[in-house]
Amino acid sequence: MEPEPQGDTRPRQRCGQADPGLHTLHSLRPRDQGGLTPGPEENPSPRRSTFALFSRLLLFARPYVGVLALALTCSLAFSGARNLRNYLIKPLLNEVLVPAQGSATPSVAPSLWPSLFGGSKKLQIAHAAPASPEEGEARARVQRKVQDELLKIALVGLVLVLIVPVVEFGKNYLIEYALGRILVDIQAAVCSKVLTLPLGFHHDTTRGDTISRTLNDVGRAHRSLDVLFTDVLQSILAILVGGVMLVSISWQLTVVCLVVLPPVLTIGGVYGGRIRKKARRRQERMGGVTQRLLEILAGIKVIKAFRAERDEEQSFRRENLHLFRTTMRVVRNRVTAKALMEALNNGFAVGLMLVGTLLVAHGWWGLTVGDLAAFLFVMQAAYAPTKDLSKGWTDLMDAASSAERFFELVDTPSETPDPPDAVQIDGVHHGIRFSKLSFSYGREPVLQDFSLEVKAGEMVAIVGRTGAGKTTLADLLLRFYDPGSGSIEIDGVDLRCISRDSLLQHVAVVTQEPFLFAGTIRDNIRYGRRDASDAEVLAAARVAHVDEFVEVLPDGYDTQVGEVGVKLSGGQRQRVTIARAILRNPAILIFDEATSSLDAKSERYVQEAIDALLGGRTVFVIAHRLSTVRHADKIVVLESGMVTRVGTHDELMASDNLYRELVGLQTRQD
Repeated sequence: MEPEPQGDTRPRQRCGQADPGLHTLHSLRPRDQGGLTPGPEENPSPRRSTFALFSRLLLFARPYVGVLALALTCSLAFSGARNLRNYLIKPLLNEVLVPAQGSATPSVAPSLWPSLFGGSKKLQIAHAAPASPEEGEARARVQRKVQDELLKIALVGLVLVLIVPVVEFGKNYLIEYALGRILVDIQAAVCSKVLTLPLGFHHDTTRGDTISRTLNDVGRAHRSLDVLFTDVLQSILAILVGGVMLVSISWQLTVVCLVVLPPVLTIGGVYGGRIRKKARRRQERMGGVTQRLLEILAGIKVIKAFRAERDEEQSFRRENLHLFRTTMRVVRNRVTAKALMEALNNGFAVGLMLVGTLLVAHGWWGLTVGDLAAFLFVMQAAYAPTKDLSKGWTDLMDAASSAERFFELVDTPSETPDPPDAVQIDGVHHGIRFSKLSFSYGREPVLQDFSLEVKAGEMVAIVGRTGAGKTTLADLLLRFYDPGSGSIEIDGVDLRCISRDSLLQHVAVVTQEPFLFAGTIRDNIRYGRRDASDAEVLAAARVAHVDEFVEVLPDGYDTQVGEVGVKLSGGQRQRVTIARAILRNPAILIFDEATSSLDAKSERYVQEAIDALLGGRTVFVIAHRLSTVRHADKIVVLESGMVTRVGTHDELMASDNLYRELVGLQTRQD
């Protein structure tokens, strides 16, 4: 997940042994409580230190350490140039202005500029000649020295004028480049992590919370790196350079400046902790708002049908107001800290100016007017990065909770890894065996002591009341979960000993709710096998009767289906998903109530497509409409997670009361 993956630290299970903690996945709050936070049954993990959080976040910057080092070098040069510019006030006063002023008399007006503009190098005497030749020679020496010093200052200033824009461009561009690449890496890592999380995680966590973590929290965590590299590190460099300048001017005044450090650290520590605590609650509220919006979008047809727009608007407004109030608690602490820092810095600056004036007036510590002026100028230049550092600290505390929530997502256990000696399969040659299978989602058992033998090429139907465990059985066969006890074997090999990629390469699923990706019909069929040719895609479409409705569409197979296939009917979407399964050419087919929500005509088309797909494959049909299972080789009747009867349709009609009841209910509904 991260630049240096930690790996799965859980002890690796041996083939055939269940992972007893896998089905609860993590102690996260259930969906109806809407958060990825510690569950009520366990103590929440202690809050991570700020240093540990940002040290870990900085691992994403490791590939770009060279770029960042160059950027910080440019920042160091930029800070040095700015402080040197301010330092020039000292020689300008001590070596130019004060000597020039001292060499003049009321009747003499020295000109410092002729030598710079091609004029005479001699002083221009206004009304009176020197009192003696010696005095005139002394004034001429002073004037030449003043002009030389002024020329040096001008040359240094010119160099600074040329350097500053170059290094400023370098530091800004390189920082933005590195941050942009880091964001790409973080987002790619988050996407990879979400895709490798077990199905149980997605069932137990609200989509709003997951989206809030992957978008809002990731964005704020990345923003913290921006703050770290621009506000914090560059400000520290600027303050260090400024400190060196201040020490070179007057180490005594620099020591006096240190008295402001304890109150600054106190303000940062106190308000930083408050900001982090409030920001955590704000991010949780943001997940609730996101989830509420997702529910509105997903249920828009129901909302409109029941004319509930005003109720939903008010509900969403309440969620947003809660978020606003929580956000303002963060803002209140942040601006309070900023205001206190501002008052402290301004008060100290005024006090230092008065103290410095007294020191110069009394000649203490050897301070001159130039020293004091340069010290104040450099200190003023250091004031801006000090403000940035203070602001950066509060921003880091604000982002710390987001980084914490981001790493909670990162640290959620992924799917159980394959064992080192995982087996590669090339299909089903003998059969599939379910042996004493038990499973639960952490509450009551869903499957109990389930056993079944399925020969290769057989069609097996699974029937039962809602909640009997039919879909869970299919999920176990797909290895979305591992059983709590018992095993599933393909040709005598435990499913947990088979490479997950190898297993799923030979399995295709058609679900009750056909899912299509935004794109064309052709792209959605090709999703079953990415390297399939157009001819193979069209052949699969014909078998699934997709061609019958595509022919009347203006763009044919290049028709855009819209989000989740909204532009197609339910039966059309289902035929596309069956074509996708046909193209995969799987050894194992799972139909999870694939015709339960279709009308009679659509069901007939879909049933014909299913029949065309059966030959030579091992097929599991989870059926709600029992008309689809009459010709199954075996029909398994499930009740409360246990097998009550196995047989053909005729055998079960003669001997099983539950099966007859289900058939009777279906007949009355039809």
